[in-house]
Amino acid sequence: MRIKKYTAKSMKEALIQIKQDLGDEAIILKTSHAPGKLFSQGDIEVTAALDEQVRPDSSVSHQAFAPLRVSNTGIYKRPKPAPEMPQSPRGNAPEASDRRKPMQKTQSPDLEKKYETIKADIDDLKHQLGSFMKSGEVQPAAGLTGDWAKLYKKLVLAEVSSEVAQQFVERINSGPDAGAGDVVQRFVNELNSCFLVKDTARKKHGRHPKVVMFVGPTGSGKTTTLAKLAAQQALAGKASVSIITADTYRIAAIEQIRAFAEIMNMPLHIVFSPKEADEALASCESSDVVFVDTAGRSQKSAEHMEELFSFIKRIVPDEIHCVLSAGTKVSDLLYTIEKYKQLGANRLLFTKLDETMKLGNVFTAVIQSKVPFSYFTFGQRVPDDIEPAQPHRLVTRLFERSGT
Repeated sequence: MRIKKYTAKSMKEALIQIKQDLGDEAIILKTSHAPGKLFSQGDIEVTAALDEQVRPDSSVSHQAFAPLRVSNTGIYKRPKPAPEMPQSPRGNAPEASDRRKPMQKTQSPDLEKKYETIKADIDDLKHQLGSFMKSGEVQPAAGLTGDWAKLYKKLVLAEVSSEVAQQFVERINSGPDAGAGDVVQRFVNELNSCFLVKDTARKKHGRHPKVVMFVGPTGSGKTTTLAKLAAQQALAGKASVSIITADTYRIAAIEQIRAFAEIMNMPLHIVFSPKEADEALASCESSDVVFVDTAGRSQKSAEHMEELFSFIKRIVPDEIHCVLSAGTKVSDLLYTIEKYKQLGANRLLFTKLDETMKLGNVFTAVIQSKVPFSYFTFGQRVPDDIEPAQPHRLVTRLFERSGT
């Protein structure tokens, strides 16, 4: 990793220097005011770093989106040729009858028995899986018949786990089998009771602006979602908007949000540490809503989560939207939600619904998380491709892709 310190009159000048020297993939390690004895008053020092493995070639002009580079994967390598066997001297070559003799087995009888057992288990599993794939049918859950069994099948085909689907259907099936209309109505009523909805408030919190923060794993779509909501409110004249970004780990991330703020004529404040949040918030007092962007944090890293929590404690947002990709598998989804709930997340916002075929994981999150939903996004267009989360929209998207 290459680490270098820069001195400049302002953060903007420092970022320009870093980009020219290290490129867009550089990360900010530290920022501080330069000592007065060595530099003029107002100078700042910024320490930046670049992983040498991803350092761009200075001889090639930088593109807006760098091409994907894959190396040392070990997947597509040609097998190395086997070393040639030394040729036997003439007269010492083995007889043809010797070459035809089978190789002697060196495995012990116990080991051979284990191999045979494993092979038999695999063959049995392949047979069962093949039968299931040929039938294409979902086995009905015990005790469910008629329209209740059909509802269960729809949920399972949408990739809701069989356990969650059965528990949900049994919960609403409190009496004998009912007609199709009753089944649908009970299903909708139960989902409405589970599907808590709270979108972004647009009014000031007293004399102060409403502060809305977006948190979540890397790549979940926080910045794009922030841009959609900010643009919607600004273009509709619903509220005056300011933006604060704490996503300062990549120079490209700062430029992305800066370009959007300039296009929309919105004030933008960049904070590199929790201590700088107070000044940024004070500059936004005249706004109706302040949207706060954060860097992607791994829910498995205690250090990363503690760093994010330090920003949350300093900013004290009114709303914390946990932004999650709809393509995340359900076990990771529920684990991530639980971790961000501990930081105070009080909204779930699902993105990239257009990039996945099944939404059983989102349905499971509705049933098990007990956290209100705010929005669904389904594309990259700003300010389009976003809608308030609603139960009927989830049902439509859930079943239209289940193949039934």
